[in-house]
Amino acid sequence: MKVLIVSEVYRPGVGGVQTALDTLIAGLKEAGDEVTVLTGSPDGLFSYFTEVDEINGAKVLRLPAVKWIANRDNNRVVFLPKRFVRRYFRQNQPDIIHLMTPISWLHQAVIRQARRRQIPIVTTNHTMALNLVMNAKNKTIARWFVRVVEGKMCKLVNQTAYMTAPTRAALATTPAIHIPTKAVSNGVNAVFYAPGKADEKLLQRFAIDALRPVVAYVGRLDGEKRIDLLIAAMERLKTDAQLVIIGKGLIEKQLRSQAASLGDRCIFTGFVSDEEKRALLRRADILAMASPAELQCIAALEALACGTPVVVSDQVALPELLDGGKNGASFHYPDVNDLVHKIDELLNDESRRRQMGRAARQWIIDNHTYERTVDQYRELYARLLAGGH
Repeated sequence: MKVLIVSEVYRPGVGGVQTALDTLIAGLKEAGDEVTVLTGSPDGLFSYFTEVDEINGAKVLRLPAVKWIANRDNNRVVFLPKRFVRRYFRQNQPDIIHLMTPISWLHQAVIRQARRRQIPIVTTNHTMALNLVMNAKNKTIARWFVRVVEGKMCKLVNQTAYMTAPTRAALATTPAIHIPTKAVSNGVNAVFYAPGKADEKLLQRFAIDALRPVVAYVGRLDGEKRIDLLIAAMERLKTDAQLVIIGKGLIEKQLRSQAASLGDRCIFTGFVSDEEKRALLRRADILAMASPAELQCIAALEALACGTPVVVSDQVALPELLDGGKNGASFHYPDVNDLVHKIDELLNDESRRRQMGRAARQWIIDNHTYERTVDQYRELYARLLAGGH
């Protein structure tokens, strides 16, 4: 199959959407499909070029774009894409089109051309509109923008054939969708992310204490992730544990300032490689996620695949990661005292953590491998190409 994936959120940015795309594209390429990604250029309005992605071998077409003002390091908006999109479709005929979080001019232009040519379109929602504005300073404008974005996305999605989202809770965030829908996990490479012994030299390089229990966070250091709650919890924790914050983002400076009083009980690693992330997840006793706006959380899937239990907020899709409490615990967002209680409780019960780790690993194998995800999408593509729903 010739698959065109359209996403303004893509490399060189970092985050869950980029990881999910890498997973999907790699699986499609392994299956023998031809994959093209249509996205924005990191080099601004006067840059238009094609490259082969070094991560997964996909052909990537970069269109002129501007940086998104609420997250300039990670998101771009393709500017006036109609002419470029028309040119692409005059020269290419994909079998299937897969849109990621369709809210932009680029998605609108692609939908118009695809419908003229009767090319089936699948959409996947990876983002809550709230995520786009949680770093904004003017909350009144932000709330208005959320309503506009949600309305725009539903209007565009309803012009396509099928919508997926990573979880049942994610599907529930878009009640105005009138086309067929299905929850399809982002998936994780359960061969790479697996239980094992962490590299001691690597841990020493990051100043990870060999004797203290470790609570890890993995992801962007942005406002909507509520890492401030994790730092506040560490200040009240009874257990002498170490918080390891893995990633980079917009608010790293203020998080470091907040954590200054913790000394070596809070470590910032910065951006790490996949191998380094895996080692840190294997070393962690718990992965903690306090975000109120996750539609799945790939970092949590990776931790669970490594046999590391999780403590997560009780918001949106995060409780689905727990498999009824077998894989970890949830706290009442944004109650820091409850977060402290849940972390302390798990850190002081090694037998329970081990049991949760084994259950988590099996749950990933049964439900969330990337092979399963790719198979589900390829089956959906084939069904739509055959005229089904």
